[in-house]
Amino acid sequence: MSDDDEPVTEIAAPPVPVPETNRQWKLTPALNLLEKSRQIAIVSAETEDDARAIATTADPMGRNWRDAHLFTADSMETTERHVIGDVIFRSTPAPPAPKPKPKRSKKA
Repeated sequence: MSDDDEPVTEIAAPPVPVPETNRQWKLTPALNLLEKSRQIAIVSAETEDDARAIATTADPMGRNWRDAHLFTADSMETTERHVIGDVIFRSTPAPPAPKPKPKRSKKA
């Protein structure tokens, strides 16, 4: 900003109310047998159906979090307030595969 520029004046505006909740939903894979990694979704929503819809819409990988056979839902009540619609996706790697034992060569 140079000395000739006038300062920008702020225009006061009323705060925008957003819907909040103390409830969060943890969506986890129901079967994790064939997946290389495990991804969970933590969603701020009032109902399970809303949480599943929000996670499905927000997932960049296109997973269908609405399918109760693929993903289970657990409700958590927190002391903090959360904005409805906030989603956190967390990935955890699968445990490493056991290393194969070295084969012994047969002596002649």
